[in-house]
Amino acid sequence: MTNKIEWLSVLRGLNILLVVMYHVRLIDFSTGENQLFCEYISAPFTPFRIALFIFISGGLLYLSRIKKEWSVKDLYIDKAQRILIPFVFFVCVYYLLKIVFGALVKTAVTPSWGNFLESFYLFPGHPSAPLWFLATLSVLMLLYPLFKWLCKHHIAMIGFMVFCCVIYFVDFLSLSDHKENYFYLFSLNKYLVFFFAGIMFFRYDVYQYINRIPLLLLFIVLYVVSYLLEIPLFTSLMGILMMCSLCLVVARWYPRLFGGISDYIFQIYLMSFIFQAFVELILWKKLCYNESLLILFYIMNVAAGVLIPVYIAKLVNHCPWKWLRLCFGLK
Repeated sequence: MTNKIEWLSVLRGLNILLVVMYHVRLIDFSTGENQLFCEYISAPFTPFRIALFIFISGGLLYLSRIKKEWSVKDLYIDKAQRILIPFVFFVCVYYLLKIVFGALVKTAVTPSWGNFLESFYLFPGHPSAPLWFLATLSVLMLLYPLFKWLCKHHIAMIGFMVFCCVIYFVDFLSLSDHKENYFYLFSLNKYLVFFFAGIMFFRYDVYQYINRIPLLLLFIVLYVVSYLLEIPLFTSLMGILMMCSLCLVVARWYPRLFGGISDYIFQIYLMSFIFQAFVELILWKKLCYNESLLILFYIMNVAAGVLIPVYIAKLVNHCPWKWLRLCFGLK
């Protein structure tokens, strides 16, 4: 069987590519909205794109930490360095960019200390909006002692998974007196199920059983049907299984597919918005708007969102200053 690290590398690379594709914005001047092509090409992956990102994070936590019996203290220190430091750094970066390029960005910010501080715990309507994922991931990592205990008790794991599926359908924000989603806590239930599914997937080596083309075809059919019927949660889970099975099959022949970017998916997520915004707001909107070049600019937007962050990450990775590497989520 294909080494699980190789297929996981393919999965991670494909996942971040789908995330970057979703963030492509090329305005149609006749409507003021995103080009329909950009919407249509990304729409089929909407039910599982971010769910898969969370799923992979949970799987990696199991493979690299839980399975290796990391202590709670060591895990918290590690994640504070790998998640919280980049979070603080990029909140500042995004806020500064919004101020400097206020005349070009779609949602300019009126700088104030209050607004700046809000950017660390309120994301919609703030420059830090793309960083909600880091906030959610930080809270999920706080549950490490629970995950570690659950992985030693099979019945408890099943029960907790059922619990995650049930609370997925609860709208906690509407039940709260607070209408602000502080640190994205009221949306945690929408991602906990996928994070824990990733832990269970690797805890029980599920990948060993879905590395077959007939199963891949079955997952595709189930995903398409549930997508058309708009079945919540089930569609996302089927999409995740479909992508895992697909990458297991593909990795047999192309184990190094996406090898150049899969090691930097976190850095791509952190920086892709910046360079995609440059293509959209400067190259497309201000300099070269041309409907006949839409496909070219779409490819350019995706390439800028993937390749430039990888190049920057590789440069930073060779920097002797550890503090700078930590700011970019690198050791």
